[in-house]
Amino acid sequence: MTTKPAPSFMEFRFRPSGAGRFATAGFLLFWLCGWLLGELIALAVLVTGLYSLITGQPPPGKTEPLELAPALVGGGFLLIWLAIWTIGGWAAAREFLRQVWAEDHIMIQPDGLLLVRRLGPFVKHQQIPRRDIRRIYVQPPRGELLAQVIGSPVILSDLGTTEERATAAQQLESALRLTETREADDGALPADWQEYHELRGGVVIAPAGATRRTQAKILAGVTAAGWSVVMLLINSSLREPTMWGLTAMVGALAVWLTRQTLWLFRGRKEWRIERGRIIHQRRYADEVTELGEARAIELTESVDSDHDHWYELVAILTDQPGKKPGRKITLHKTLHDPTEPRSFGRWLARRAAIPFHDRVPTDAQKQAELAELLTTLSQTGKVGGWLADRLKKYARRRSPNNH
Repeated sequence: MTTKPAPSFMEFRFRPSGAGRFATAGFLLFWLCGWLLGELIALAVLVTGLYSLITGQPPPGKTEPLELAPALVGGGFLLIWLAIWTIGGWAAAREFLRQVWAEDHIMIQPDGLLLVRRLGPFVKHQQIPRRDIRRIYVQPPRGELLAQVIGSPVILSDLGTTEERATAAQQLESALRLTETREADDGALPADWQEYHELRGGVVIAPAGATRRTQAKILAGVTAAGWSVVMLLINSSLREPTMWGLTAMVGALAVWLTRQTLWLFRGRKEWRIERGRIIHQRRYADEVTELGEARAIELTESVDSDHDHWYELVAILTDQPGKKPGRKITLHKTLHDPTEPRSFGRWLARRAAIPFHDRVPTDAQKQAELAELLTTLSQTGKVGGWLADRLKKYARRRSPNNH
């Protein structure tokens, strides 16, 4: 990493490091050669099969034309395999370039951060406005340098060493004065949520409609393809009655896809904000069904089997007859950093005038609890002292600020 401070800006450059990356790059290059061969063979089989179905001519090496049903099944499987294989090749090629020819260039500008990311011959510029940045930190256990912005974290760099990225995180936090911003933050609606005003004057919030429309369009394309297959199978079933079973199963799947597509286009689950409560409801076209209400929200922390920290903002539903008491519904969930759900919780508590219980301990509280535990453990004897020393070293390695 190279650092260049100046009166008006500060910049950081991160490049690949470590001799072991060359062994990884050599293996990836060998694998990519095999990947390219498999890609070409699969494409040749698909093109040949499609040409045979369209023209009615037998494929090379065969004397009979392809049958529709087996060809559709085989072609569908090959398409799925090819999609997965292509994604795998793209990821391997990207990782190969990250090992041998890459650079992340971070610059502080008056209006935010400019990230210039080089990957081989490709260069990408990304501007991150200062008003959207909530926190800059190093994420354990791999130590990526992240910027928590409105919406989702942005990876600033995973190059260089963990110590270099930890140093950059501290300097960026200080230069951008993010600690002061977080202390003064009174909350904000996440970027992937939207506020709507009802005709009767109420206010509701829900995940952004643009995201749902994109999902609906993609699913609509899949649904159209499904119905095309159903039509082909019906045509074949009229000639071969034994295929009606397969036609019925594919038809049922097409009907289910149609229902899901209509739900994405016309329906959503949302929260109506009222004084002293928020109401969970389902909306389909102009029909609204209330599902429950909450008079408090809380932010919790959990750790999964991979030791990743999850932060979840939940609404605590009031007890209802016939419903399980103490039910909770997730409003927002993030990985590794609680900034976004905490800000959402503050905003919602302020708008609805309901309690917000922040159950996530601060870094200072965690350090104090760990110090108390280690002190108690070291006083239990030699074994406890040895174990406390090991725990200190482990906590130091896991700490994002270890440098």
